[in-house]
Amino acid sequence: MTVVVGLDVGGANTKISVLEVRNGVAIRLATGIRYLPLWRRLAELPYVLNSLVDYVLGGLGRSPDVVALTMTGELADVFESKDEGVETISRMVSEVFGRSDIRVLDCRGRLVGLDYALKHPYDVAASNWYASGWFVSQFFDTCILVDVGSTTTSIIPIVMGDVKAEGFTDLDKLRLYELVYTGALRTNLASIASKIRFKDGWVGVSSEYFAQTGDLYILLGFIEAGDYICDTPDGRGVSKEEAANRIARIVCADRRLLSMDDIISIARFLYSRQVESIASSLRRKAERMRELYGIDSIACVATGLGEDFLAAEAARRAGLTPVFRLSRITRRDVALMTPAVGLAFLAASIVEGRRVYWNPAL
Repeated sequence: MTVVVGLDVGGANTKISVLEVRNGVAIRLATGIRYLPLWRRLAELPYVLNSLVDYVLGGLGRSPDVVALTMTGELADVFESKDEGVETISRMVSEVFGRSDIRVLDCRGRLVGLDYALKHPYDVAASNWYASGWFVSQFFDTCILVDVGSTTTSIIPIVMGDVKAEGFTDLDKLRLYELVYTGALRTNLASIASKIRFKDGWVGVSSEYFAQTGDLYILLGFIEAGDYICDTPDGRGVSKEEAANRIARIVCADRRLLSMDDIISIARFLYSRQVESIASSLRRKAERMRELYGIDSIACVATGLGEDFLAAEAARRAGLTPVFRLSRITRRDVALMTPAVGLAFLAASIVEGRRVYWNPAL
């Protein structure tokens, strides 16, 4: 039996998947996620990794054959540079999984050794999108994958079963409409719009960090309290009333000055603007695929925490059809941590010497 770990260390969330494979068939998949803001609590990463290992590997009685690592946390400003981030995260992972063969995903889809990763840190920085695209390519030959996480949105073209991204760094991806720095929880509402439609006119938005997108989607009912796993801007709770008060502050008001209906109207306006920011990049990426590959009709696969209300809605607005939701093809936890799961399947395929496919029995 082969046991592999897929590890996705982000700046805010650390995600793990453990895949067991017997005779080329996936027989067990366990996943876990922990909120850990590296810019505040970097030293806790080994502890969080150990707690995740206990959670998903408990009772297995053996070390994994391969630990496959991908990361986006190297961008956290606790590090002076990305190469420092890659080195620090890799070292901490090695401390926890030192007995296993550790491999690091690069932006071309290769699993390289730690020595290579440390010598070529910019090759492995922010490469988790590749694992997602590779995983989804087993279900759809040609499509655009849209992964809306807590913080960012990845737009990943897949053509004839191959990941066809044009950008291989975050900078290039931002330029080429493959990365939209907007997400379902942690995006400052002031970054979505500088003014909002309110009653019969417009009102400017404060640039203070008063509220974030998690507040919108708690209030509008798109997520539940258990989904809101990050810190809130004011340190208070995640009830609808508390979220509404945070949203009111972006126009320098509060619940005494604005009714709940007023605040819901503001939330709906900002929701539409965020959807459009994703849809705009989707339109441009779809047009690029048509130019390069002559594809007329492009399907979309939505995944991530914002799978339904952001990714699928943006795809619909961009005119992509049909739209599929990865959670309905696999499991909800797979959609919530697609890079970690995809990485585990990729690593298992390399160990097994043949592609390991999703098993509906998982």
